[in-house]
Amino acid sequence: MTVVVTGLGAVSCIGRNTPAFMRGLLAGESGIRAMTPEERAGGQAESVARIDRWTPQPELAPMKARRIDLGSQYAVVASLEAARQSGFPVSERPDRLGIALGTGSAGSGALTEFTRVLLSESPEAAPPFHFPNTIANAPASQVSIELKFLGPNVTITQKDPSALNAAIYASGCLEDRRADAMIAGGVDEWNGLYSSAMDMMHALRGSRRPSGIVQGEGCFVLFLEREDSATERGASALARLAGYAFAGSPSPPYAYADDDAAAERAMREALERSGAAPSDVDLVMPSANGRAEIDAMERRVLARVVGAKPSVAVKQAIGEMAAAGGAQLVAAVSAIAEGRAATVLVNSFGAGGNFLSAVLRTP
Repeated sequence: MTVVVTGLGAVSCIGRNTPAFMRGLLAGESGIRAMTPEERAGGQAESVARIDRWTPQPELAPMKARRIDLGSQYAVVASLEAARQSGFPVSERPDRLGIALGTGSAGSGALTEFTRVLLSESPEAAPPFHFPNTIANAPASQVSIELKFLGPNVTITQKDPSALNAAIYASGCLEDRRADAMIAGGVDEWNGLYSSAMDMMHALRGSRRPSGIVQGEGCFVLFLEREDSATERGASALARLAGYAFAGSPSPPYAYADDDAAAERAMREALERSGAAPSDVDLVMPSANGRAEIDAMERRVLARVVGAKPSVAVKQAIGEMAAAGGAQLVAAVSAIAEGRAATVLVNSFGAGGNFLSAVLRTP
């Protein structure tokens, strides 16, 4: 069964919607900037990729926006964009529409503020309106409420590849006919406490660590449908999710596995499942996130698997996060829809030894 993409949504540090995100990406813009002293908080990390000028209007009324956390605002705005582009008749089949989002930090702002008041003042003083937003699945839940999606609702946390895994999960829901359409991707919000923790775990690049990630935030989603359903309603497919694969290599929770064999397994299996030969790949979205040894390993494996091909290193523009795989997927679909590529290989490698690859092709 073929799964196609009929809509895209993006909220990023280089653009508030998909066209703006793609313009910035293709122009070589970067949303990575120097941390303020408050953001740095005495740590060695020096850079961050945040959305500095954000308003959820006009998509969310001010009163409604105040009741939901930042990550949920990103997710609702991006999901509305994808749903509108798809043209799917949501009101006709709300129980057949679902959502799958990957995240590593959703709810962190509400959680840290709720906990701060709880511990520094009293349980009675802790703001009750923050509590529903303290959990990782708050954005997916808020999207389902706002868009009135009544089908599967899933949140996946698998560190860096979470968004790509969510798209794969959503594809399975469509193939199993548990849903007729799914919004899938990832969402993250930057949080100072989380950033300090990541820095202490030696994950972030900075003054004492030249190899490491720069944390980002945002939301990136695809509107996925079965091809037969899209064709029946006359929708235009932007691309198809043709194949995907997983591989693992055990490593500590915040360490990346320098494992050529695992990376190669994921890439070759994704290509095989997609029906594409390595020579068919005309664009690569590499995982490249600033971990020097892992980036070098990926380049070696790509050279063996597909040879020298054009690539777009999305994370150099928006930083690394669990949602970054969603940004890579949005960029891959856009390249296909705009005729800049016909077969795109997307890699997302994560701390803990996770290797995910996906292949998108022309519909």
